[in-house]
Amino acid sequence: MAAKRSSMSPAALFDAAFATGTLTTIGTGGALLGLGWREGEAGRVFRLAGRALLERFGFASGTAPLSSVALGYLHHLMVATAWGVLLALCVLPWRGTTRVLVTVVAAAGYVLLVTTVVPAPLRIGYAVTGSLPGAVPIGVALAVALLSGVWLAAADDHTESQGDSHGDPLGDTTAHDPS
Repeated sequence: MAAKRSSMSPAALFDAAFATGTLTTIGTGGALLGLGWREGEAGRVFRLAGRALLERFGFASGTAPLSSVALGYLHHLMVATAWGVLLALCVLPWRGTTRVLVTVVAAAGYVLLVTTVVPAPLRIGYAVTGSLPGAVPIGVALAVALLSGVWLAAADDHTESQGDSHGDPLGDTTAHDPS
């Protein structure tokens, strides 16, 4: 029995992938805050990522701690969204239990890649998530966000299939009298 693939249009697939990428950014941001709280400072991961990025470009990071946090957070927004969109494009075309299995494999694959191959600037959480204890919470957050993105895509599929030719998402073709 072959796995069923979704019949989403390319535009709908990219819309759902970007929405899922946003969910990924939010979910992994929460996981990174949790990793920071575990160490006693919520913004720790963002500060360390920003500091490493500043020092990579030759700036003294100790003189501007708030800039380090801001840069680390901007790094997170870009990298987490990119990973979320990429993984969502792999997951969203599938349906049913196959979609769930592909989601779990994608999240586990991310954890495997970041702990072995992916350089720190391309990781969610920069160098803090380069080890298994740091990468597992990110992998779990990725899986939850990707599965949540499935619900976004399902809502889009439902409104597209229910709508009429005039673009009414509810499929209501009766004229409405305002009186």
